Amino acid sequence: MESALLSVFSFATIILLGIAAARFSLVGKSADKLISTIVFKLTLPATIIHAFGTTEVAPAMLGIVLVGFVCAAIPYAVAFFVTRHMDACDRPLFLFGAGGMNIGCFALPFIQAIFPASSVVTVCLIDAGNSIVVTGGSFALTKALLSGDAEGHRGRAMAKRLFSSIPFDCYIVLIAFVLLGIRVPDAVISFVEPIANANAFLSLFMLGLMTSTHVGEGKLDKLIGVLGLRVAACLALSLAAFFLLPYDYLTRCVIATVIWAPMSALAPLYTLWCGGDHGLAGLAGTISIVLGIAAMLCVITCSGVL
Repeated sequence: MESALLSVFSFATIILLGIAAARFSLVGKSADKLISTIVFKLTLPATIIHAFGTTEVAPAMLGIVLVGFVCAAIPYAVAFFVTRHMDACDRPLFLFGAGGMNIGCFALPFIQAIFPASSVVTVCLIDAGNSIVVTGGSFALTKALLSGDAEGHRGRAMAKRLFSSIPFDCYIVLIAFVLLGIRVPDAVISFVEPIANANAFLSLFMLGLMTSTHVGEGKLDKLIGVLGLRVAACLALSLAAFFLLPYDYLTRCVIATVIWAPMSALAPLYTLWCGGDHGLAGLAGTISIVLGIAAMLCVITCSGVL
């Protein structure tokens, strides 16, 4: 437990450094855009390749990928329905904030410190399904749905954006490798490891840079709304995973815990790209970290793992 809490404290400190860097102009005004490009096109794909290359994944376990996908897709669908009458500029905050989990930076340290080592495989598989939504699916769909284009053109544009996402392409290729029994070469794992190691720091620092600490008039309701929607979705999905999934007790505990992972670090970036309030999205993401930590500790304690 001490190891997990120390990791969380370290990650929180990195976010605070990002907030301070933006507030006191310690970095250039376009630093958030530069770092987001590095994360999306370099460090995140390297992290995905490294995770699959260092984890034994049996084809029979790929059903957990579907669980991760559903846990990210259902809150998105609910948010889309709930916000259907909102202005287009307000909807991205809810669409990217209601679902999607930051598993690598926050859930994984908890699982590694508290659960058996074999549970890491479960976490990676959940993240594979989650990332199909988080690293490209939600952005491509949101951009297409809010664009106002004709339906045929909208579908082509969505497919183009989706397959232009390097992290999404990595997951598709690597899942195919698992099905075909192909292992990622050791040389590739060694090559991407230094790049992958930079992902956690850059992702969290980017989140700090994009976080607005000022909640103006009319924004507090939106902040409470997106966080409330997220908590309700996590609660329902966590209970369903624990009581309904056909896996052993330990696996169900892991899944129920991971569902409470904080908002994806890419949510503010996607909100920015879709014309939404990325500063408010960054603040919502930061608050979701506090809520997620508390909820994950609660699930672990109630499940009797501790």
